[in-house]
Amino acid sequence: MSRRGGANVRRFFALALLFVLLFVFLVSATTAAGAVISIPSAELKVGESRTLTILLADTTEEISCATITVSYDPAILKVTAVQNSTFDKLVYSTDTAQGKTTIVLYQIGASGLTGTIALAELTFEAVKAGSSSMQLRLETLKNNAGVTVAATVQPGSVTVKADGGSDGTPTPSPSTSPTLTPSPSPSPAGGGGGGGSGGSSGGMVSPSPSPSPSLSPASSPSAPVTTAPSPSPVPTPDVITVRIGDLTVASGEVMTATIRIEGLGGDGLRSALIALTYNPKIVKVLAVTAETSDFEEFSATSESGAVQMIGYQTGAERLTDDVTFAQLQLKGVGKPGEQTALGLDVIALIDMEGQMLVEHQEFQVLPGSLTITAEDGRKRIPSCGLAGFAASMIGAYILLRRRRDR
Repeated sequence: MSRRGGANVRRFFALALLFVLLFVFLVSATTAAGAVISIPSAELKVGESRTLTILLADTTEEISCATITVSYDPAILKVTAVQNSTFDKLVYSTDTAQGKTTIVLYQIGASGLTGTIALAELTFEAVKAGSSSMQLRLETLKNNAGVTVAATVQPGSVTVKADGGSDGTPTPSPSTSPTLTPSPSPSPAGGGGGGGSGGSSGGMVSPSPSPSPSLSPASSPSAPVTTAPSPSPVPTPDVITVRIGDLTVASGEVMTATIRIEGLGGDGLRSALIALTYNPKIVKVLAVTAETSDFEEFSATSESGAVQMIGYQTGAERLTDDVTFAQLQLKGVGKPGEQTALGLDVIALIDMEGQMLVEHQEFQVLPGSLTITAEDGRKRIPSCGLAGFAASMIGAYILLRRRRDR
């Protein structure tokens, strides 16, 4: 091969390599582009509060709904407020023990959001010195057509320092000669100290938590136990009705309970936020099935004695007539004859025009009850045990003897 031919071959391979590198660069740039969800990092002192904003940036599609979970170390941080979203509606639930806050966001109108979107502002309170990551998990991100939109997640972190500036790592104190002078008693918490950002008191060791605007309903772990179910109220015609009904289940068995919204007309329904309350000593919620809800998007969070559920439409389609809001798998854990009320707390019903039906009282709630039955399906009186049975037999025997003696 001539020198000119060898030079041409080398030039060809050099150009080919250049094109390959250029192609890889373009593919990488295209892959890296897209929506990004992030939360900033921060540094706090014990007792201080700081508000951090979760942002959705660089989105070109019209976003109609999103569900995101923020996880953190509950021994170091505590969420005291979730608010101020660009979305029309924000609902959240915080599990303080697990250090997890789930946020549900959605639009009421037909138009979605583009560009840079403030998903939510979270106010964190520093509980003790240390470092905690803030992990973001994207559960749902959809456009107006109900199609899932991809996004990159960028977590953050919070470092909490003690009043002296330490981040929780113990620093050995220099050795000093012991003194016989007794140390003065410590003053009670709440004394002076530098104020922190977010409006909390900086000098308190255990600051009182700020009131949370959470829509989570209060649980009722001590619901009364009765032996006979009360009849369900009769629905009023031509009024939207939220119902669950009176149920029975054998102890140890599992059943399906359905929450329905009936009589939807007019502008139809876009979203609903409903909480179910019950006695956890009598019934246990095993699961809430999202697939059986008539709403396009459905989310539920549970705690002992309460389940908060939200369903909403992502597009322009409305829900009318009678719809299934949720189905729950319930397990009877009480004794035969025991009963718990199944309370329904309707927090929000929103029609397609964004009107709050709760504010106008344009609905009625028909709560229910759940009674524990025996394995054969018959209700038993819990007080009728062996002792009661023996006493009744003895009483019957004495009565027969008296009749014979006469």
